[in-house]
Amino acid sequence: MAEFNYNKFHRRRQMLKTTGWVAVAVGLFFVLDMFFKEPMPFNKRTTVFAGLGLLVAGGFLLNAGYRLPVAVAIEIIHQSGKDGITASELVHLMRVDRLTANRIIAVLMEKGFLKSSSRRNDAEEVFDAVK
Repeated sequence: MAEFNYNKFHRRRQMLKTTGWVAVAVGLFFVLDMFFKEPMPFNKRTTVFAGLGLLVAGGFLLNAGYRLPVAVAIEIIHQSGKDGITASELVHLMRVDRLTANRIIAVLMEKGFLKSSSRRNDAEEVFDAVK
């Protein structure tokens, strides 16, 4: 398999966040425009439905952009071919901060994809992938 491309990963997440915020802003503008004294010259019903649709679509895009990348972490763990992984390796491979890496490991342990290893690294705990 190809090596994990963290630039593509972060670029996609940033695009989802930006597009989501733009959709929410435009949707709010369309909905709130109906309260002005001189609204835009659009059909009111169509404008409200378009605004609400943009708000919903923006919410979905923001959720996808801010969601914890658990599936990507599982893919990285299985691509590495090693038995264990540490939070530092996730930080290095995914280019996320330490807090996010610890949250990813906690979710993976909760869902049963990782377990605490009996062997320990010098600085931190090693987690084994459940097979």
